[in-house]
Amino acid sequence: MKNNELKQFKYNFLNLRWLIVIAAGYMAVFSATNYGFRAVNYINALVLFFILSNVFLYFVSLDLFKNRYFRYFIFIADIVLVSLAIYYTKSAGTDFFLLYFLVIVITALGKDVKASIVATVVASLLYFWLILNKDTSVYDVNMYMRIPFLFVVGLFTGFLSETVKKEEEHVKGLRLILSITNIINENMDYAVMVKYLDPFFEKIDTIVDWEIGVLNESTGKFSLLCEGSDVAVADMDPVMVQALINKREIYKGKKYVYFPQAREKKVTGFLRIKPKNYNALTELDYDLFMTLSSELGIVIERNKLFEQIRNMANTDRLTELYNYRYFLEQADKKYDDKTSFAVIMIDLDNFKKYNDNYGHQAGNLCLKYIADNLKKELRSCLLARYGGDEFVVLRDGKNEDIAAFLKEFKAGMDAKLLEFEKNIQVSMSIGYALFPKDGKTTQEVLAMADKALYKAKEAGKNRISYL
Repeated sequence: MKNNELKQFKYNFLNLRWLIVIAAGYMAVFSATNYGFRAVNYINALVLFFILSNVFLYFVSLDLFKNRYFRYFIFIADIVLVSLAIYYTKSAGTDFFLLYFLVIVITALGKDVKASIVATVVASLLYFWLILNKDTSVYDVNMYMRIPFLFVVGLFTGFLSETVKKEEEHVKGLRLILSITNIINENMDYAVMVKYLDPFFEKIDTIVDWEIGVLNESTGKFSLLCEGSDVAVADMDPVMVQALINKREIYKGKKYVYFPQAREKKVTGFLRIKPKNYNALTELDYDLFMTLSSELGIVIERNKLFEQIRNMANTDRLTELYNYRYFLEQADKKYDDKTSFAVIMIDLDNFKKYNDNYGHQAGNLCLKYIADNLKKELRSCLLARYGGDEFVVLRDGKNEDIAAFLKEFKAGMDAKLLEFEKNIQVSMSIGYALFPKDGKTTQEVLAMADKALYKAKEAGKNRISYL
């Protein structure tokens, strides 16, 4: 039980226990053994003990109440005290045996069916012993019929409390699913999503750890969102791969349980949990995690679709490079963060002549070839198509080495261009500018790089220029 549930249990337990005190006091006053209202006798001592023990329990810490064996001890002690009260008042043949039911009801507050069974068995046995010691005929059927009645009603109370507990856990699980679903639907960023999900997973009492794996089909790896690392499918246990990916079934490992995230018979990832007690996981627990896994699968599929749409919006269709709009967005982010960067503008010399001689289709193939090689040579930079036969590059850092970098880059690209077409020489003119050295804004740096490119073209093309 959580602290708030434990506080409520303790409050209800102690309040109901006062009812036993009241009933026991009534027995003390009106029992046959108290004829003449004697102040000192066994039953009065029991009543006093009940009162003092109840007052004492008010000051007992919740940590002690968390211990179920401590609660069991109190329940059994109460049954014994009730039995002693009935014994000393010689009330076994009266309706005071109903006090046992009050103790069993108090036991059921803990929603622990084992505690209710133990309390019922002990109460039934003690009451049976009290009847045997009663000064009445052993053939009094009505007396002995109370034993099965006490036993059956006690067990029914225990199982009813267990059913209520399961229903409460089910409702709690549904609320948890709703809360987690709201978070994953509101957050496209996985890092943010994991940050907000963590407190909710901590509320699940049955687990000590959790992880979400997102499958990247192109790399054949699962991205672990909590750990921030990747694991290759090829490195995973083949039995787990067979169950999780091929059959889309729950896989139970030695430490972890994996729940597949599948959409339209296609696995997109998994939800991994580490149980506190493997054998204590119930069917409701498995249903909860499977539902959560399915919800995560929907979100991951949505995010992948969104990523595809965003890439299409940010990418030039022909060259598969970023477009100029995306380039500006990233450059503005660098500017907002006051991060140093360089803008490099590249223009293809004689490309119009190439188009006129070989046609636009051949020109497109040439552009695609150049773009592919630019991606290889400038893989550490952000590369975009500016328009037509022009490209623009964003390079991070203060760029003290940019002159040597561009010289080496151009030499490599010149060799690639010569290899592609020897008859008509397509070359490159390059201009660049630095932030914040050459401009206070992104637009100013772009304008300076454009002027540097124009200077290279005016100076005879096929060269690198800087103002």
